[in-house]
Amino acid sequence: LTTFCGTNGGYEDQTQHDRSFYGDVMLNIDKTFGDDWTLNANIGASINDQRYEQAGVAGDLLLTNHFAMNNLNYQEKFKPLQEGWHDQTQAIFASVEVGWRSMLYLTVTGRNDWASQLAYSKNSSFFYPSVGLSAVVSEMVDMPEWFSFLKVRGSYSAVGSSYAAYLTKPYYDYKGQTHEWDSLHRFPNENLKPEKTKSWEVGLNARFFGGKLNFDATWYQADTYNQTFNPNVPVGKYSKIYVQTGKIRNWGMEFALGFDHTWNNFSWASNMTYSFNKNVIKELGRNAYNPVTGEKLDIDQLVMTDNQVGATRFILREGGTMGDLYSMVDLQRDHNGNIYINPEGNVSTVSVADKPIKLGSVLPKGNLAWSNSFTWKNLTASFMLSARFGGVVYSRTQAVLDYYGVSEATGQARDRGFVSINNGDGINPEQWYNLVAGGETVPQYYTYSATNLRLREATIGYKIPRKWLKGVCDIKVSLVGRNLWMIYNKAPFDPELTPSTADNFLQGLDYFMLPSLRNIGFTVKLQF
Repeated sequence: LTTFCGTNGGYEDQTQHDRSFYGDVMLNIDKTFGDDWTLNANIGASINDQRYEQAGVAGDLLLTNHFAMNNLNYQEKFKPLQEGWHDQTQAIFASVEVGWRSMLYLTVTGRNDWASQLAYSKNSSFFYPSVGLSAVVSEMVDMPEWFSFLKVRGSYSAVGSSYAAYLTKPYYDYKGQTHEWDSLHRFPNENLKPEKTKSWEVGLNARFFGGKLNFDATWYQADTYNQTFNPNVPVGKYSKIYVQTGKIRNWGMEFALGFDHTWNNFSWASNMTYSFNKNVIKELGRNAYNPVTGEKLDIDQLVMTDNQVGATRFILREGGTMGDLYSMVDLQRDHNGNIYINPEGNVSTVSVADKPIKLGSVLPKGNLAWSNSFTWKNLTASFMLSARFGGVVYSRTQAVLDYYGVSEATGQARDRGFVSINNGDGINPEQWYNLVAGGETVPQYYTYSATNLRLREATIGYKIPRKWLKGVCDIKVSLVGRNLWMIYNKAPFDPELTPSTADNFLQGLDYFMLPSLRNIGFTVKLQF
């Protein structure tokens, strides 16, 4: 009971201030030259300023349940709370689009950012351009009557982004558990460069039968360079260093097929989209150098430990993905690969940190969505199904429930009197779950397929005609439901939930996250 606070209770008081400011100014030129040429250009500047400040105190109470700062025990478990940052990005940008006979378009853009995160580095700003070419083929050549429209397009773009703040100046880490400052400061690497992503894209848009049927397809490839990470190598008088290297490739395709038609008072619109993305680590650390010693690092793998859950680790290797999840423990096995049961009838765990077991990738193999909307006179209805295919997720929540014997699985095991292993051997349920669900957990037994199918949204509405209200207005009333029905899902939680969007290495991990919610609402829309 005293893990988080004393016997009299605990109290925490914080004050937070957030400020966000964004502004831009832009000059636009839209000009036609004769019958053939058009020009659309703009130039501008922008500023994005973000500030966050937080201060407070926390600690044990002297008097039970009297929640006030002057009732805090300043001798035990007391801690001051203070945090803050201020980021600002200034930018100038320009774009030019030249059109010829409404069938051929060339677009060129450029942007330069000055980001505060680059302070104290040798690179005070970064520039990223793009160029795109599109052609309306249906305006260039005669096409069959049923082939209404065809446009093809291609583009190249480079996008820049800054690394995290404070990596270019000395920085001491504060240890919140022990309330101490790290005696060694982080190495201030002034040679860091902004991260760059270079992308290619090719696509087409087609319409058939006067626009009743449409089809879009896109292929893309994006390579990201200058990844910033901590290689966890000896750095002498520094607590840690950050280096840049690597090349991450994402490529994939997106398809969209749609149908829209009206028969007298009835209309139906249906759209289906499918997309997949292949993530590949092309290069990890072959060209990385220790900025302190100058030695070449030749990093062949990175074990991400900052956001580990139990015995799981994200491990990055060349040829793998950014979402490859591994287990660092396993059950002891015999020479046939079966779980080893000693003469006393017990099983045990062993570390496999030298050869981690790959559980799979948390990244999906594909995503599908199908939406339909129907209208009959003033009545409307719609629904959307969505599906995710492939990938794995890990639930530490399920393991904890099993460990304490409060899950459905443990109840069924107690009713049977045993847990079956090795295709026939039985083991005591309490012993089994104490082993596989206790401690760091054996992740192999709590990894699930992330494939799922759900009714994402459904609506039904009615438009009250204006004439019923003596011409005053139109009123549309609708009943709207979201995340209504999980049709197929083998994981014990919603696989599409993530505890945070601020970190790439938290996807697919469940540790007592809030459950996903079903939402049902009612809307009224008035149009005068």
